[in-house]
Amino acid sequence: MKIRVEKNILTQHLQDIIAIIPSRETLPVLSNILLEAKDNSLHITATDLELCVRKKIDVEVIQPGKITAPGRKFYDILREISPGKILIEETKNFGVIIKGEKCYFKLLGFSPDEYPDIPKTEGKKLKIETKTITAMITKTCFACSHEETRYVLNGILFDFNNSRLRLVASDGRRLSLAEEQIETTWEGKYIVPHKAVTELLKILEKNTDILTISLSEKNNQMAFLFQNTELITRLIEGDFPNYEEVIPKESKNKLTIKTTDFYQAIKRAHLMTTSESMAVKIEVYSSRVVVSKTTPELGESREELEATYKGEETIVGFNPQYLLDVLKNIDQDVIEIELNGADKPGIIRLGSQYIYLSLIHI
Repeated sequence: MKIRVEKNILTQHLQDIIAIIPSRETLPVLSNILLEAKDNSLHITATDLELCVRKKIDVEVIQPGKITAPGRKFYDILREISPGKILIEETKNFGVIIKGEKCYFKLLGFSPDEYPDIPKTEGKKLKIETKTITAMITKTCFACSHEETRYVLNGILFDFNNSRLRLVASDGRRLSLAEEQIETTWEGKYIVPHKAVTELLKILEKNTDILTISLSEKNNQMAFLFQNTELITRLIEGDFPNYEEVIPKESKNKLTIKTTDFYQAIKRAHLMTTSESMAVKIEVYSSRVVVSKTTPELGESREELEATYKGEETIVGFNPQYLLDVLKNIDQDVIEIELNGADKPGIIRLGSQYIYLSLIHI
């Protein structure tokens, strides 16, 4: 293999796949990326066997072929080379040479035959606008669980039901649900791992193309396809809890408050919390809200905000992080929060498109 390519272009594309490379691998070849040159294009692949990202970029192919290269070291070298055209070529014993205008590097890789074969995801397909899926993921992914014992909660549920798609995430203490109407006849529920969703979000932020979602139930895989990028992930096996059972009917007890003001007040109160004393107190009155925090060994804070509340005056305690996570991802100036007492979930609804529940306050 031998190619010539713009250093900056190659480096930018590698940014999308470098995080896929496992820091600790049981299979040494997984620390490498696969480079395949053909048809005036370079195909780059990285995988940890659960998640795979493929990139395709235009290059000058002098000699077709494929090689592997230590992924992180290859990326670090490219970042330090001066801008301009670089030459990448295969050498003996599975080595790869990188030549800049005034520099030369040689890295040792593995035989490309040792690189895992990633099966193609061939099955049902649907298309969705990138801005739509980006907003849905942003409003849900923070609620995923990271506890190994709650494996089915370590991802986002993609719930397809005829003409609508729901994304649902929960860690058992809170639940976040985003819904959109889309053109599909799919029906089914699939759990996409948190790591895959996080990497997908990074790619989405750089793309304006329509996203194609492809499902292979035979291989238990889902693929997310752009024009020049493909992310393939193995799905989490198991049954996601029945989230609809925990969503209460809409309440009349609603607190109306400016989103930014409430976010900033909670953020400031959060400064006075400790791991042993986390809950922030929120006193709700008809025309104001008082956000306070007292920590015996640290001190106290208190802040009053203008607000409107329909319902009986109440006092509730919340883990501030549960509120900050959702408030920073809401793009509405004013929100309504349903409060039904200290032992009931606090609920934020944005029409029929978004629901957030803090099931356990503390």
